[in-house]
Amino acid sequence: MFRKFLIVLGFMIAATAVLAACGGGGGGGGAGATTVNIEGSEFAYQPADINAKPGEKVTVNFKNIGTVEHTFVIKDLNFKLTAQPGQSVSGSFTAPAAAGTYVIHCDVAGHTEAGMHGSLIVK
Repeated sequence: MFRKFLIVLGFMIAATAVLAACGGGGGGGGAGATTVNIEGSEFAYQPADINAKPGEKVTVNFKNIGTVEHTFVIKDLNFKLTAQPGQSVSGSFTAPAAAGTYVIHCDVAGHTEAGMHGSLIVK
Protein backbone atom coordinates (compact mmCIF):
# COMPACT_ATOMS: atom_id res chain seq x y z
CA MET A 1 0.00 0.00 0.00
CA PHE A 2 2.78 2.41 0.92
CA ARG A 3 4.50 1.63 -2.40
CA LYS A 4 1.38 2.67 -4.35
CA PHE A 5 1.29 5.91 -2.38
CA LEU A 6 4.91 6.66 -3.28
CA ILE A 7 4.26 5.93 -6.97
CA VAL A 8 1.22 8.21 -7.05
CA LEU A 9 3.13 10.91 -5.17
CA GLY A 10 6.01 10.62 -7.66
CA PHE A 11 3.63 11.05 -10.60
CA MET A 12 2.03 14.09 -8.96
CA ILE A 13 5.41 15.73 -8.41
CA ALA A 14 6.47 15.01 -11.99
CA ALA A 15 3.19 16.37 -13.38
CA THR A 16 3.54 19.53 -11.29
CA ALA A 17 7.07 20.09 -12.60
CA VAL A 18 5.95 19.64 -16.22
CA LEU A 19 3.03 22.04 -15.80
CA ALA A 20 5.22 24.63 -14.11
CA ALA A 21 7.74 24.48 -16.95
CA CYS A 22 5.04 24.88 -19.61
CA GLY A 23 2.84 27.54 -18.05
CA GLY A 24 3.17 31.03 -16.65
CA GLY A 25 4.68 34.14 -18.13
CA GLY A 26 1.48 36.12 -18.47
CA GLY A 27 -0.60 36.78 -21.56
CA GLY A 28 -0.84 34.81 -24.74
CA GLY A 29 1.75 33.57 -27.26
CA GLY A 30 4.44 35.36 -29.18
CA ALA A 31 7.33 36.85 -27.27
CA GLY A 32 5.43 36.82 -23.96
CA ALA A 33 4.34 39.68 -21.79
CA THR A 34 5.68 41.83 -19.00
CA THR A 35 4.23 44.38 -16.61
CA VAL A 36 6.18 47.36 -15.29
CA ASN A 37 5.24 49.73 -12.47
CA ILE A 38 6.47 53.28 -13.02
CA GLU A 39 6.17 56.27 -10.68
CA GLY A 40 6.36 59.81 -12.01
CA SER A 41 7.19 62.83 -9.88
CA GLU A 42 8.87 66.22 -10.23
CA PHE A 43 10.83 65.52 -12.46
CA ALA A 44 11.75 61.90 -12.89
CA TYR A 45 10.47 58.41 -13.61
CA GLN A 46 11.28 55.59 -11.23
CA PRO A 47 12.52 53.38 -12.75
CA ALA A 48 13.60 55.45 -15.74
CA ASP A 49 14.39 52.53 -18.04
CA ILE A 50 12.30 49.58 -19.22
CA ASN A 51 13.72 46.43 -20.80
CA ALA A 52 11.66 44.40 -23.28
CA LYS A 53 12.14 41.70 -25.87
CA PRO A 54 11.25 42.33 -29.51
CA GLY A 55 7.51 41.82 -30.04
CA GLU A 56 6.80 41.51 -26.32
CA LYS A 57 3.54 42.92 -24.94
CA VAL A 58 4.35 45.48 -22.24
CA THR A 59 1.78 46.74 -19.75
CA VAL A 60 2.69 49.98 -17.97
CA ASN A 61 1.13 50.85 -14.62
CA PHE A 62 1.94 54.56 -14.27
CA LYS A 63 1.37 56.29 -10.92
CA ASN A 64 1.75 60.05 -10.61
CA ILE A 65 3.18 60.66 -7.14
CA GLY A 66 3.89 64.29 -7.99
CA THR A 67 1.87 67.44 -7.46
CA VAL A 68 1.25 68.35 -11.13
CA GLU A 69 0.06 66.47 -14.22
CA HIS A 70 2.60 64.09 -15.79
CA THR A 71 2.61 61.97 -18.91
CA PHE A 72 4.43 58.82 -19.96
CA VAL A 73 5.13 59.01 -23.69
CA ILE A 74 6.95 56.76 -26.15
CA LYS A 75 6.56 58.85 -29.29
CA ASP A 76 8.04 56.22 -31.64
CA LEU A 77 5.27 53.80 -30.59
CA ASN A 78 2.46 56.38 -30.47
CA PHE A 79 1.95 55.44 -26.79
CA LYS A 80 0.87 57.95 -24.16
CA LEU A 81 -0.50 57.81 -20.62
CA THR A 82 -1.63 60.94 -18.75
CA ALA A 83 -2.05 61.03 -14.96
CA GLN A 84 -3.20 63.78 -12.65
CA PRO A 85 -1.55 64.12 -9.20
CA GLY A 86 -2.21 60.96 -7.16
CA GLN A 87 -3.75 59.14 -10.13
CA SER A 88 -2.73 55.72 -11.46
CA VAL A 89 -3.32 54.78 -15.11
CA SER A 90 -2.43 51.71 -17.18
CA GLY A 91 -1.91 50.90 -20.81
CA SER A 92 -0.21 48.35 -23.04
CA PHE A 93 1.92 48.38 -26.15
CA THR A 94 3.90 45.88 -28.17
CA ALA A 95 7.66 46.39 -28.15
CA PRO A 96 9.12 47.00 -31.62
CA ALA A 97 10.46 44.03 -33.55
CA ALA A 98 13.71 45.93 -34.06
CA ALA A 99 16.19 45.97 -31.21
CA GLY A 100 17.13 49.46 -30.09
CA THR A 101 16.62 52.22 -27.55
CA TYR A 102 13.43 54.26 -27.65
CA VAL A 103 12.95 57.55 -25.76
CA ILE A 104 10.41 57.81 -22.94
CA HIS A 105 9.52 61.33 -21.78
CA CYS A 106 6.91 63.55 -20.16
CA ASP A 107 5.50 65.88 -22.81
CA VAL A 108 4.18 68.49 -20.34
CA ALA A 109 6.01 71.73 -21.18
CA GLY A 110 9.46 71.84 -19.60
CA HIS A 111 9.29 68.43 -17.91
CA THR A 112 11.58 66.57 -20.33
CA GLU A 113 14.14 69.37 -20.07
CA ALA A 114 13.91 69.19 -16.26
CA GLY A 115 14.97 65.53 -16.39
CA MET A 116 11.75 63.57 -16.81
CA HIS A 117 12.90 61.07 -19.41
CA GLY A 118 14.02 57.47 -19.73
CA SER A 119 14.43 54.66 -22.22
CA LEU A 120 12.69 51.59 -23.56
CA ILE A 121 15.51 49.18 -24.30
CA VAL A 122 14.54 46.42 -26.71
CA LYS A 123 16.99 43.53 -26.97
